[in-house]
Formats: sequence, C-alpha cells, structure tokens
Amino acid sequence: MKSLRGNQIIRLLLNIAFTGFILFAAVGNNQKNLPLVYIFIYNLLLFVPAWINNFWFLPKLQDHKNIINYLISLITLLVIETIVLGNYLQWLYQQFNTEELVDFTPLAATSSAPESLKEYQYYFDAFPAIIILMLLMAIGYSVQEFILRIKREKQIRTQQTIAELSLLKSQISPHFLFNVLNSLYALALKKSEETPDVILKLSDILRYSLYETKETEISVIDEIHILNTYIDIERLRMPQNAIISFHYEGVKDSVKIAPMLLLPLIENAFKHGTDSTIGNSYIKASLSCSDKNLIFNCENSFKKSSKKDVGGIGIENIRKRLQLIYPSKHRFEIEEKIDLFKVTLEIKF
Repeated sequence: MKSLRGNQIIRLLLNIAFTGFILFAAVGNNQKNLPLVYIFIYNLLLFVPAWINNFWFLPKLQDHKNIINYLISLITLLVIETIVLGNYLQWLYQQFNTEELVDFTPLAATSSAPESLKEYQYYFDAFPAIIILMLLMAIGYSVQEFILRIKREKQIRTQQTIAELSLLKSQISPHFLFNVLNSLYALALKKSEETPDVILKLSDILRYSLYETKETEISVIDEIHILNTYIDIERLRMPQNAIISFHYEGVKDSVKIAPMLLLPLIENAFKHGTDSTIGNSYIKASLSCSDKNLIFNCENSFKKSSKKDVGGIGIENIRKRLQLIYPSKHRFEIEEKIDLFKVTLEIKF
C-alpha cells in the first residue's frame, strides 16, 4: 500500500512538473503581452483530458481490461474537451483580435478544416494539441508502469528467493541435528565418559544452528569452529582405523560466507566415509581462503549401498542454496568413484 501511494505521488509530481514546463514556455512565448490568466486557463484546459486519462481511464483499463468502455469514455472526453476548448479559443481570438494560436500556447499545432467547416476552424486549432498532450502523457504513464512492473517482479523474485532459502535452512537444521543426536545416542549406549563433554559441544552446535543460521552471512572462522566441534563429536564414535584430518589456512575474520554451507559437506563425509566395513576409511578436508575466493575440499572413502539414502537432503540443499546465494560466483563439483567421494566448493568474492 505504501509503495502504491508513493508511485501515485511520483506520477503526480511528474505531471505537475510537465504542466509547469508548458506554462513557463507559454509565458516566455507571450510576445504580445496578453493577460497571463487567459493563457494559463487555455493551457490548463489542454491538460484536462490527459490528466483524466492518466489518473482515471488508464488505471481503470489496467484493472478491468475492458477496452470497449475505455474507448467510449476516451472518445466522449475528447469530443467534450474539443467543444469546450474550441469555444474558449474562439472567444480568445475575438477578445484579442488575433487568429494566431501561438499567441496562447507553445503547443501551436493546428489542422486545416474542410471548406465546408471553415467557420469552425477554432475546433481544428484546439484538437491537435489535446491529442499530442494525451499521447505524450500516456506514453509517460506506460513507461512508468513498465518500470514499476519490472521493480515489482524483482521484489517478488527476491521474496521468493528469501522464502526458498528459509525453507532450505529449515530443512538442513533438523537434518543436521538428527545426525548429531544419533552420535550422542551411540556414545550413551557405550556409557562413554566423554558424554558430558559431547553434550557441551552439542549445545554449542545447537546455538549455532538456532541463532547463527538466521544471519545472512557469518565469519568463516565461526564456521571453522563449528566444523571442528562437529568433528570432535564424531571422532568419539569412529572406528580406530579411521583417519580424519581437517586443515585450513589464510583464514581472516573479515571473510564471511552464508551459514551452514560447509557443515553439511563434513556431515555427509562422516556418514559415508567412516563405515567399519570399509578398510582404511578416511576423511580429508581442507579450506583455503583469500580476499578473492574460498576453496573447500572434502574427500572421503566411500562404499556404495543399496539402502535408500535417508540423509541425502544435505548435498542437494547445498547445491540449491549456492545457486540462490552465489548464482554466478561459485563452483560446486562432486567426484564419485568406486571407493572415493570428493566434493570441491569454491566461492568467489
């Protein structure tokens, strides 16, 4: 509603500015020093049909799409305006003993009346300027509506993107927490002494999941902290032969990325890369960062399973979020072999 009112005010101001320009030109064109009040009245009457068309007929046509009613109303308005303005122009000609239209308006476009209608020439003098003003202002109206439509479509796309991102985040968080709680449950079954420490780390991850993910961007250092916390939790339930490493370099606190982009990739690696049935299972993750880009690699041992992938939402959500947040500024590659799964993510700043 506020946007609509603001657009109407802008349209009104533009119309006032254009009217003022014509009136100013009429004053400057008054070579015979005729009374300005009569010149103002004539030029303002010229604008009346254009104003009615722009502020009433065209919006009504846009809402109801009834072209027949619009044309009937427009023709009726033009006939009435031509009669009124023509009669006023005839009076001006007689009052100031002139037949020069340019004495009264800078819009001195005329048309010649047929021989049989020569006595009504003043109507043919008034009519062209009415049409010219109406066309000019209708074009201005159409251009403004076109710009407003593009703006509205952009706002709708932005709102849709925000809604889709919110939906993707809402899907990621429960999915991620589900896996963390599974890890905690496995430790509880073992009656592990590390359980209290894991609960503290879990609370840290919960805080991140509940609060940090609401931000548009977070520091890469914060994301690394959560990655290390998650890796610490997962290490406790991993087979002894599992090799887990995470290296990072060149990270600055000023570098920011969207939250929950890297964590699901590590989570996916633990899900598929540290199975006790895989010999010499491993996860190797690395992160490098500069002012120009961020590169994250995660490679893990892999064993295909015939079971349905319950947690497959993670990778697909990352792909969709990257397309929405970094549409032309990212590279997301997945390499899958018989015994290897590798993800490479590059975000360009």
